[in-house]
Amino acid sequence: RLDSFARNKDCRRCWLQKRHCVCGACPPLEGDTATTSCGGIEHVNRLFLLTHHKEICMVVDTAKIILSSFPNTTRLVINGIRSEFQPSMREMLDVYNDALSGRSKCLILFPTDDAKTFDDIENEIIGSSVAVDGSRQNGWDVIVIDGTWQQARKMHSKYFPDASNAGLHRVQLSSNVVELLGGDDGEIKGHQLRRHPTKWREISTHEATRLLLKDMHPGGQFDEQSAAMSQYQEILNAAARRQLGPPREKEGSKGQA
Repeated sequence: RLDSFARNKDCRRCWLQKRHCVCGACPPLEGDTATTSCGGIEHVNRLFLLTHHKEICMVVDTAKIILSSFPNTTRLVINGIRSEFQPSMREMLDVYNDALSGRSKCLILFPTDDAKTFDDIENEIIGSSVAVDGSRQNGWDVIVIDGTWQQARKMHSKYFPDASNAGLHRVQLSSNVVELLGGDDGEIKGHQLRRHPTKWREISTHEATRLLLKDMHPGGQFDEQSAAMSQYQEILNAAARRQLGPPREKEGSKGQA
């Protein structure tokens, strides 16, 4: 699919037609002087984007901007491609198993019944006598699932069947953020271009990731990168609208008041 983009001289990075490419306006947010182990996001070792294969090359997909913003930190993992053909899949599954056994710390961003906010997870760890082993114990590995809600549920069940335990935690966004996203305030940013009957579920993968990273940095260490990410999504959405054109009217809607 990416090869067809190259043949059409479209962008393999932002998955838009060349005339709508946003890469020049959305440069990487990782610097050569970054002090983190992977050069990009403080407290984050690796960020895995487990992406449904149907999202690849999709104009309205937003997770691609995470990958291009943090290329050293982020690993793209495509659902359905086995680990022997995809090293990033093996790396993600190793991280998952290490966290289950307490050798590292891993967050899976998914709103299961047992999911907790990052603040609650951190407080539990501080109050626990159980130590996490491993050289990466001071940072987190983060797994984000990218797809429609139905696709995401299936991927979560397929790859992460075990309950949260030891160093493995399901994380959700803070409650005040979810309330804002679920409201009717037109000024709230971060909704994807695809509609959903439940308003807060219109949040894009990119915005959910940005908000989680802000939750992980209550001291403001991520504020500058967060502001840039928010701007990047607006740029991407505008470019996607230009490429796709105006929304099509539904059958029977013409002439209705």
